[in-house]
Amino acid sequence: MIYLVTTQKQMFDLPTNMSFASIPECLGYFALHKAVAVDTETEGFDPYTKDILSLQLGDGKNQYVIDLSTVSIQIFKELLETKELIFQNAKFDLKFLYRYGIIPTQVYDTYLAELILTTGIMNHRRGLDALVYRYCQYQLDKTVRGDIHREGLSSRVIKYAAEDVMFLHDIRQKQEAKIKEAGLKMALKLDNWFVRVLAYIEFCGIYLDPIKWGKKSKEDLVKLAIVKKELDDWVINNKPEYIQSQLDMFDTGLKCDINWNSQKQVIPLFKELGVNTVVQDKKTGKNKDSIDASILEAQKTVHPLIPIYLKYSKAQKLVSTFGEDYFKYINSVTGRVHTTYKQIMNTGRMSCGEQNKKIGVAYPNLQQVPSDERHRSCFTPQKKHGRLIVCDYSGQESVIFTNFTKEAALINFYQQGLGDMHSYIASKIYPELEGLPLETIKSEHKSKRQEAKAAGFAIQYGGQGITIARNLGISEERGNEIYNAYFKAFAGVKDYFKKVKAAALKNGFVEINPITKRKSYADFYDEYQKLKSRVSEDGFWDKYRSEKEKQSEIFVNEMKPLVRKKFQLEGTLERKSYNYPIQGTGADMTKLAGCYIFEWILEKNYFDKVKIINIVHDEIMVECDVDISEDVAKVVQESMEKSASIFCKIIPLKASPEIAKWWTH
Repeated sequence: MIYLVTTQKQMFDLPTNMSFASIPECLGYFALHKAVAVDTETEGFDPYTKDILSLQLGDGKNQYVIDLSTVSIQIFKELLETKELIFQNAKFDLKFLYRYGIIPTQVYDTYLAELILTTGIMNHRRGLDALVYRYCQYQLDKTVRGDIHREGLSSRVIKYAAEDVMFLHDIRQKQEAKIKEAGLKMALKLDNWFVRVLAYIEFCGIYLDPIKWGKKSKEDLVKLAIVKKELDDWVINNKPEYIQSQLDMFDTGLKCDINWNSQKQVIPLFKELGVNTVVQDKKTGKNKDSIDASILEAQKTVHPLIPIYLKYSKAQKLVSTFGEDYFKYINSVTGRVHTTYKQIMNTGRMSCGEQNKKIGVAYPNLQQVPSDERHRSCFTPQKKHGRLIVCDYSGQESVIFTNFTKEAALINFYQQGLGDMHSYIASKIYPELEGLPLETIKSEHKSKRQEAKAAGFAIQYGGQGITIARNLGISEERGNEIYNAYFKAFAGVKDYFKKVKAAALKNGFVEINPITKRKSYADFYDEYQKLKSRVSEDGFWDKYRSEKEKQSEIFVNEMKPLVRKKFQLEGTLERKSYNYPIQGTGADMTKLAGCYIFEWILEKNYFDKVKIINIVHDEIMVECDVDISEDVAKVVQESMEKSASIFCKIIPLKASPEIAKWWTH
């Protein structure tokens, strides 16, 4: 049954399948419930400038739609703070509840549960309509969604709102059976705990000093104009075919005809200059032309125009992404920048920001703000006497990597406190450096240290010899030599990679860590299994070699593409098995630390006084008054190190807090 709770019954003409209920009746109905399904209908996406129109509570059997234009949401505060609440996409609703000082303590999110069950599967639909149909075989009517703010609580809107909570208990029950079967209970527990924190981060926002940012933006425009003139002047002096043929009668100066922001226009010029612009499209696997920075960096010596263009591209990004347009992100009510985060990506990490023109939302990516002082110093406490606590892990991924691989030489590095990892790796992979003090290697053997650094990073992220070669701008042969020397020196890493690769190829997923048992599934695994089965058929390889020698049609059009695709998919899963556990465990660790900090904030009654304002992978930022900043810094550090100790049992991971007047690090 669907019930409407309102103090203006005369305004509604309900159909026979709906009825009115009083506030006491609604509260009484849910008094003995352990869990309540909850949803809201709102005027828009921003909890500061838009209002909640209705609150929905349900258990599958009965649904109550509460008209918040006539009923205060505060009446339901105790219920919402003491019951376990079942949401679909809890982060959205939580921010609106936070605005009214309502802080739920227990949350189950059907969206997050589905995401945990299907992490890595790209085309799996996780919206409420998809979940209701998948688990309950019922088709929700979502056509009314866009008309709610105009139509108000009409009969069809009331039905729509009620159905948003009607199926959540049933979905949860069926999801939990799958969660248990997959061994994902701890991953679900962590993310259901953390979603309250993430909603708080988005609710708090971060303060951007508009005067400092405006000054920086103007400086960036000047720098961009200078670099653009360098590019234009080179073209005017060296490539007359790229000069505008039709001049303004009032301007007799020569002008470059290239739009430097258009790859389509720049690529032909660079091809003429001998630049290799051909790359493989990651989505289609086909070749395409590109002049992204990653392509040009390795070819900087091919032509003197390339370094100028790279400088221009960097300057252009600062102007377009981190320029005056950033002011549009400042909320008119709070005066702060409020962004959005995706809680679980394929690696297990979070991502930040969204640009969705279809629904008219724009959020900045605060995880990509340049780390130089010019940009970071613009992010400050909002209050004159405020402080920022900026705390990050000291070499998070390297320490996790060491704990996971159990490589003896890497463990020794940390236990001995040897300091510079890159010099240490160089001392292990180059016999001529063995026994030298690491400081000597750092100061006198910089090129070998740089090679070791490139090898360490590339291999940790699943790269191979060719990756090292590209990163350093050296031959593939030399890259392979460095790659092989690394694994000779660190045999434990090789054994670890062999183990996780075998597990991923056998199971079709990468297990992130043994604590949460989070999994990232390969959505191409069925295709890989079919290809593997084909090449394993009796006589396949004999026929492959025979047809290859003849370069027959069946080899060129069928067998060669089949084998290439099989090894391509195998390589993709292999690289994921190397890298995902490191990144995903770092994310789990940071999430858990955020939960500890948030619980302390609630315990001390510091909600909205101590703000968690940003998370950038291994870094947590908190804003507070200066008089409690020492205590807050200590809690943040202890929370991060406590969380780390759960995941890193061999080598401990430390966190380093800094009390600052702007975003340091």
